[in-house]
Amino acid sequence: MSSRSPFSKRAITRIVLDLLAEELALSRGRSAADLKAQQWSSETRLDEDGLDLDSLERLNASAALNQFFHLHEYGAEDYLLAMKSVAEWVELVEQSLAATGTHLTFQTSGSTGVPKKCTHAIADLMAEIESWAGILDRPDHIVSLVPSHHIYGTIWTALLPDHWDVDCTNRRFSAANALADTQPGSTLVIGTPALWHYVARSLLTFPKGVTGVSSTAPMPAQLAQQLGGQRLESLIEIYGSSETGGIGWRRDHGAPYALLDHWSRAERNSLARTSAEGAHSHYEFMDEIDWHDARHLTVSGRRDGAVQIGGHNVFPEQIRQRLLGHADVADAAVRLEPANGRLKAFIVPKTDGEEPGILIDRIEAWCASEFKAVERPKRLSIGGALPRSAMGKLSDW
Repeated sequence: MSSRSPFSKRAITRIVLDLLAEELALSRGRSAADLKAQQWSSETRLDEDGLDLDSLERLNASAALNQFFHLHEYGAEDYLLAMKSVAEWVELVEQSLAATGTHLTFQTSGSTGVPKKCTHAIADLMAEIESWAGILDRPDHIVSLVPSHHIYGTIWTALLPDHWDVDCTNRRFSAANALADTQPGSTLVIGTPALWHYVARSLLTFPKGVTGVSSTAPMPAQLAQQLGGQRLESLIEIYGSSETGGIGWRRDHGAPYALLDHWSRAERNSLARTSAEGAHSHYEFMDEIDWHDARHLTVSGRRDGAVQIGGHNVFPEQIRQRLLGHADVADAAVRLEPANGRLKAFIVPKTDGEEPGILIDRIEAWCASEFKAVERPKRLSIGGALPRSAMGKLSDW
């Protein structure tokens, strides 16, 4: 492997399998778990003796690999269409990275909008890796609960394990058994708030030496406190995005985020970044930011009204507007329920007198056909008027 590529074969295999799982889940309308993606390996075949990709599935999966790894720069993208196994795809990606690999392109979820492509220089990703390696002690093990083809997963479950030469166990499909068979020593567990909520409900206490890492959405204070009470040794919260990679971090939930070395404050709502090649760029925050000093900041909410559900940006106001299109809905309010990380909705019906349970069943059935899973309000409440405080402002329910 060329010194230009920091990816080992095991890391490339993990990313290729996760990209393939996402494409097939979309194509077949089933989850990656339903497709038994946890059983796939480099030996998995793509033809009728294995996953039996049809021509369109093969084309879409090949396009996803080409976009992520920039295989077109190596002139290798067309070869993917004729290959019969994951191992052949991995070998081609490895050759491409060694020869011409300088950039990766990640794609945002586009939950309520058009997916966005975010391209990063591998050298910049490696600069972030150096920062994390300077902040954290090298663990004995890493356990991943997240997919490796999004920037958070690529950094923490592919590049960092290779940098440290540490095995990364994939528990993406079995978060309840996140720490099963963990050997003695220090363990770094990579998750999201939704996954940490699941792990917290599945464990009474954590084994000694476990440090958690969380990103993609704000960590609820109650959950952070619960994890500490269950003897999680430390919880690293990361602030960043697909566009930026990691920006800041903290160990104490109540503390401000400390900027990573390659970031600096520019203006009230923007940052400056110095790339690995010495170039300077600016990033406009999507969040409301309070600066404590030049290196520390607090995040007080999204400026665009988005919330994070399962790593996807979802816009409650857009969900509300779509609910107002239902024939039975006169008014509605939509909010994130921090306890479970899902949306809830309060519905004011157009007519009185109907049994609330019947109305809820009808609206839930409509939501199931109209919304993606992450967009769908999971708890509906019915009332004659939206809940408001004594000052007339919308209140919780």
